[in-house]
Amino acid sequence: NLAAFIRSGPLPSNKRLKNWKHAKSPMILIVTLSARRSVELMKQLSSLKLPCAKLFAKHKQLEQQAEMLDDGVSNSGNKKRLYSIAVGTPGRLLKLLRHESDGERDTGALRLNHTELVVIDTQLDSKGYNVCTLNDTSRDMMEFLREGFVPQQKSKKRSCKLALF
Repeated sequence: NLAAFIRSGPLPSNKRLKNWKHAKSPMILIVTLSARRSVELMKQLSSLKLPCAKLFAKHKQLEQQAEMLDDGVSNSGNKKRLYSIAVGTPGRLLKLLRHESDGERDTGALRLNHTELVVIDTQLDSKGYNVCTLNDTSRDMMEFLREGFVPQQKSKKRSCKLALF
């Protein structure tokens, strides 16, 4: 179960996860093989009772997801709650990372500057492929790591952990 893995292993504080305050940069980012697998993992994460951003192509348009990451989700009492967990496919994550707004190059709709954990789901599909070995996703996965994860590791301020599930 992914929720148990996150609670017991690589995450230092559940309290910080619930009180996440950084827009566009979820505390935990989970990279999956497909939209179907993303939905399956989100069901496992429902026990954490936290809003989870759906970052795959079959759910919403790119612009809607960019706004969603920036705005968060409204709670009762009109209190804005930002996404501390995001689940997505490598292609959509890469597009959000490279996203430009109003014709100017922004730093992206998705940022990893405050992200503390990137989880790569290594579950095999029916043909024996995972997110790193399937031809459709492997190139996007490596580009995402090169453009998003590696620069954060080179940064002296904050490092991000990488976990395989």
